[in-house]
Amino acid sequence: MVLRFIILICCINLYLVASYAQTLSDELVFEERVFDFGEIKEENGLVSHEFEFKNVSQKVISINGVTSGCGCVQFEFPKEPLRPNATGKVKVTYNPAYRPGFFSKEVVVLSNNNANYNRIWIKGTVIPCKHPVSENYPYEYGSGLWMNFEVMAFGTIGKGGTKTMKLKYVNDTDNDIQLMFVVIGGNTDLKFTSPRQVKAREEGVMPVEYQYSGSFPTETRVYPVINGRALMKPLKITCTNPVD
Repeated sequence: MVLRFIILICCINLYLVASYAQTLSDELVFEERVFDFGEIKEENGLVSHEFEFKNVSQKVISINGVTSGCGCVQFEFPKEPLRPNATGKVKVTYNPAYRPGFFSKEVVVLSNNNANYNRIWIKGTVIPCKHPVSENYPYEYGSGLWMNFEVMAFGTIGKGGTKTMKLKYVNDTDNDIQLMFVVIGGNTDLKFTSPRQVKAREEGVMPVEYQYSGSFPTETRVYPVINGRALMKPLKITCTNPVD
C-alpha cells in the first residue's frame, strides 16, 4: 500500500514538472486566438477555419503537434521547420454531428519539442437536424411504428426468476395512435402495460418483465396492435431454459 502511494506521488510530481516545463510561446504569434463559427447546421457537416501565425523570433521553430480534448476536432499544421519571419497556418476542423447547441473547444499548438505552446479556440452553435428514425429504432413494424427490438432475448432465467428489459418505440407519423401489444399463446410469464395512446412523433419506453415459470415455450410472439388492427410483423420474445 505504501509503495503504491509513493508511486502515485512520483507520477504526480512528474506530471507537474512536465506541466511547468512548458511555457507559453511568444515566438509564434497568431493573428487571432478565437474564431466564432456562429450558427452552423449539423446537416452541412464539417466546418473548418485556418489560424494564421508568424515566427517572430530569430531562430527556426518547429511545430511538434496540435492537441484538443475532443475527438470532434481535427487538425492540419506545417510539418516543415519555420524560418524567422515565416508564416504558416493551423487548420482546425470541427465535426458537429450529434453535438447540438453551443460549443467551445480549446486547441493547443506545441512547438520546440513540446517545450512551448500556444492556445487557440473555436466556438459556435450547432443547429441540429432531424436524424432518420432508424438510427435509434432500427426495426420497422408498419403503420409508422418503429422499435429497438426485433427479438427480445432474455437469456437464461432460473425457475421463479425474473428479468426486465426495456422496449423502446416511436410513432413516426403525424397522427396520434392507439398502441397495444397482444401475446400469442397465453404466456402469462410476460408482464407489461401497453402504452395505449401514443402522440404523433412521440417516443416511449415499455418495461417488459419475464417471470419464468417453465410452463410456456421458450419463444413467444407478441403482435403490436395499432388503432385496433394487428400488424403483420410480431415481436419475438425468447427465454433460454436454465441448466439443471
